[in-house]
Amino acid sequence: MAKKSKEVTTILNKVSSAGYDIYCAGECVAATELGGSPLDWDMYTTCPQDKIREMFPEGEAIGKRTTRLDYSTFIESNDLQNIADHYDGIIADIVTLEGSMEEQLRIYDFTCEAIADHPSRAAIDPYGGLSDIKRRLLQPVGDANDKFKAKPILMLKALRYVGLYGFDLSRDLYNAIKANSDRLEFADKEEILYEFSTAINGNHAGKYLKMIKGLGLLKILVGEEGLVSDHRSKNDYDILCENIDRIKHITLRRLGLFYLCFEKHYEKAVTYLPHDELDQEYLLEAKRELPKLHFAGDDKALKKFICRHGWDKYNYFDKLSKAQVIVYGYSNQRVTGRDAILKEILAQHQPIFVEDLKIDADDIIEAGITNDRKRAEELLMMLTDIVHTKVQNNDRDILLKHARIFNKSKLRAAFRDVSWLR
Repeated sequence: MAKKSKEVTTILNKVSSAGYDIYCAGECVAATELGGSPLDWDMYTTCPQDKIREMFPEGEAIGKRTTRLDYSTFIESNDLQNIADHYDGIIADIVTLEGSMEEQLRIYDFTCEAIADHPSRAAIDPYGGLSDIKRRLLQPVGDANDKFKAKPILMLKALRYVGLYGFDLSRDLYNAIKANSDRLEFADKEEILYEFSTAINGNHAGKYLKMIKGLGLLKILVGEEGLVSDHRSKNDYDILCENIDRIKHITLRRLGLFYLCFEKHYEKAVTYLPHDELDQEYLLEAKRELPKLHFAGDDKALKKFICRHGWDKYNYFDKLSKAQVIVYGYSNQRVTGRDAILKEILAQHQPIFVEDLKIDADDIIEAGITNDRKRAEELLMMLTDIVHTKVQNNDRDILLKHARIFNKSKLRAAFRDVSWLR
């Protein structure tokens, strides 16, 4: 069997050394055999729970038969370095067996999961799962139709194996999904989003998206109202299927590319599944803001764009536009130009944000321009347009002068960003 992480090996050795059998089973076995480093581990042992909890006092009791060991650390995303949100380490559930390990394996849905890996003996593999892993063929344990009728979300779990590992579905499994696909309309949308987000970030996302379309499951992801309806959008989707695996494994970026294929019904498509508030905000703004970024062809326009959105959103829109270049073969001339402009802006420490101004709200109030702090902050935002146009305007006296003008004249404030021809 494949090599395991240090944390897993430590747990197995500790329980084995105490004289008890312990097995790994489930998706963690399949993932490890395929070269992955899974976060979640199912472990089964003949050791009583009181002994397990003595060996692992840091564990959390989950009912009478399970102890959970959480040796994981959450690594937050850093889009500048193309690092996705992820966990390092493992989470292991150690379950005390009530019957035999062979009986326990019946609970698993697919043959590649129904394998019990022992640290010192041959694996228990009653359904030929190891062979199926080598062939990357997903087959059900038992009758797939019965499983999908009882728990429809298992259909998307099956397709997750396609996206993550490039599995093919057995004919019976494929037909069972097709026959029961309408049941997914009643599945929990948060579970659908989890399966979708996980699969689209896999190494075989293109194959997954093709299969989703072939099985008629796009409506499960974007709703009936969000479905592709024009030739251009359908063509974009097909190109995305071919090339999505060429871009970085950043989930929100891949989701952005996916939703941009549904141009005419974009908002309905994005809001159909319950993305968290911030992710949905990024996704909804992407369609509107990408064209603006595309035409931000000078330092003034680029600084204004960054000021309005902040670095996090700018980085998202910037990387999303670069992903479009890779996927659709667009010219990268504007992207290259934008990078060069930004490099110069940063090298020269040019002011971009309100915080970069030589004055703050207190200065405006002390100068007697307004006593209203909210109004002072509005004036500061207007002043960023002045320094974006001309760096030399970032001077205390000049900024206070313009603040007075903008506060007195709504017309001058409204047209502050206009360059008049003489």
